[in-house]
Amino acid sequence: MNLFRAFGLGWGTIVFVWIAPLPGASVTVSSLADLQTAINRAQAGDELILANGTYLNNTLTVTRSNITIRAATPSGVFLNGTNAINIRANSVTFSGFQFTSGSIPGIVIEVWGSDNTLAQLNFDSYSAQKYIAIKAGTQRNAVRNANFQNKPATAPIGNLVHVDADPNITGYHIISRNSFQHMPGSGGDNGNECIRLGQGAQSTFASGTVVEYNYFEDTGLGDSEAISVKSRHNVLRWNTMNRNPRAMMVFRNGDDNVAYGNFFIDSGGIRVKEANNIYCYNNYFERAGIGGNTNAVTYDFVSPNLRNVNFFHNTFVESGLIALGSGATGNTWANNLFQKSSGSLFSGSSAGITWTGNLHSGALGISIPAGTTATTDLGLTRNADGYSGLSATSPAVNRGAPLPDPFHPPGIEGDAVLGLDIAGQVRDSRKDVGCGEYAATGPVTNRPLSLADVGPAYLQSVVKVLNAASAQEGAMAPESIVSLFGRGLAAATETADGATVTALGGATVKVIDSQGVSRLAPLLFVSEGQINFLVPAATAIGPAVIVAAKAGGSPQNGSATVSLGAPGLFTVRGDSPVPAAFYLRVTAANQRISDYVFDPRTLAAIDIPRAAGDQTYLLLYGTGVRHSPRVTAIVTANGQALPVLAAVPQGEYAGLDQINVGPLPPNLPSGPLTIRLFDEDRPSNAITVRLQ
Repeated sequence: MNLFRAFGLGWGTIVFVWIAPLPGASVTVSSLADLQTAINRAQAGDELILANGTYLNNTLTVTRSNITIRAATPSGVFLNGTNAINIRANSVTFSGFQFTSGSIPGIVIEVWGSDNTLAQLNFDSYSAQKYIAIKAGTQRNAVRNANFQNKPATAPIGNLVHVDADPNITGYHIISRNSFQHMPGSGGDNGNECIRLGQGAQSTFASGTVVEYNYFEDTGLGDSEAISVKSRHNVLRWNTMNRNPRAMMVFRNGDDNVAYGNFFIDSGGIRVKEANNIYCYNNYFERAGIGGNTNAVTYDFVSPNLRNVNFFHNTFVESGLIALGSGATGNTWANNLFQKSSGSLFSGSSAGITWTGNLHSGALGISIPAGTTATTDLGLTRNADGYSGLSATSPAVNRGAPLPDPFHPPGIEGDAVLGLDIAGQVRDSRKDVGCGEYAATGPVTNRPLSLADVGPAYLQSVVKVLNAASAQEGAMAPESIVSLFGRGLAAATETADGATVTALGGATVKVIDSQGVSRLAPLLFVSEGQINFLVPAATAIGPAVIVAAKAGGSPQNGSATVSLGAPGLFTVRGDSPVPAAFYLRVTAANQRISDYVFDPRTLAAIDIPRAAGDQTYLLLYGTGVRHSPRVTAIVTANGQALPVLAAVPQGEYAGLDQINVGPLPPNLPSGPLTIRLFDEDRPSNAITVRLQ
């Protein structure tokens, strides 16, 4: 693909290399018996596809590793009646199936191997004891983008997703971007938790499971514990509990666990029972513990527990009680914000708790020694993501007391030093009080989730709007390239091939801007699940609605904020930080040498050569920067600014921008260098180049 002319060079050519997967057969079958036969004969790399339809009374045993088993169309296969699916192999992907009618006394899917992925599954009104069970002694299994709802109240008692812990092997499993909703029942502690990590007898075992970016709504009648932790070394982060007043996140048994970056909105909060060394930080509670039988926080003392329980940098807005009870030992509550216009903030006793750096507006309700300062106005304001953050005049800004690093389970990446706030942005060195940082920098990676953000793609009713280069959601610039993701977007897969068209593959996209003006967008590519389009040049700044329509289908809506700049940088492939870019090296003898910043065969970053007297430039390609009044390039590690000589249309391809950066300062260290572009405060994705 010819991309650029710069610095007096001729047209360069950049080659995007597609790395083929390991060879494997693709086999389509139309019965469970044939699927079982195909599984038994499968070789590594094979893809086994079950034709769309409803299949009753299904028994599958998977003993072949490194294979994919999927529905012909995600959502198009219903496995109903009685089911017993056993995965006794490794690196198996099981995807796209629905379970909507049937009844068994036991477990629907049991995972006995490692590195398996269960994805795009829908469990709705299916009667079983448990839907998914991950067995002890396995590692790195994943449950992603599944939906769990309406488990009948008459079903056998058992949680929806269960992870067993092992005395010798840490699991490091992940439960991510799933939806849990609408659980009937009588409420209370019934053993019907949405997620259970371990069990009482396994409370001393390290599970090491990460539960992240999940959404919980109306689950409390099934069980008062939406997440029940009964093992060690687990991380609960970036989840949203919304309209879930009867259920809580519960550290029931087991020490050494953390919860951070979670949103509790009109929901139960956090309960700690037979557990010690618990760290809860950067969480947001709004009207938490109201309208049900839960609290914003509950201490449930069982001797000799509640030792070293810590709440750092949390924000509580108009929430129910923080019920401390009694029995705490060596606890710390630090740098939290509490706002409540009526009623008491706390009940119980503050004994055994050290208080430092907290701010509150409202009646405490209990006697708390120094370390919690009263103020009439915390300076909170509703932010663009719909929750209360700090304003410039908040007394919480730069008021955080110094704290030791929280515990973070070994072997799990994450914010182990409280360097980020709830939005995933970088805090100042002098941290603010509460879960948010007023002057935080970097991209927003966390916000309150909705059903449109999680679960199977085929259950989502809205399209997602992403920068085509950065894959960052929700912002776009005039004349930038944007990707829509959804379901049923087009009748065929087609490419515009350079032509300017507003209808392609039976699909159209309208952008309705902040002035109410509707414009058809030029389309670049369409398929059933994705559309790439150009934002019309005259689109007004501000909020916009995107309407994707397919001939004969219902329109699907998405939303974004239009700004002059919404920077994104293209990389060699979607999951790589290596940019699709060139370097230009001008030697001391004025010799000009240009080459890729990556190896075209492997797509890995290469070492960009340097020598004394050289001037080295990066020629990057992206979208969303041509209209920006000010584009900067920043080295992520140390905040060092790099000169940006140009951020202009590339000229040959619609929507493609060229960004010339350099000369690179000679003091940059050898090795990997991570860079982001910034349009004012809006960041691009991070790219990584290597310097010799």
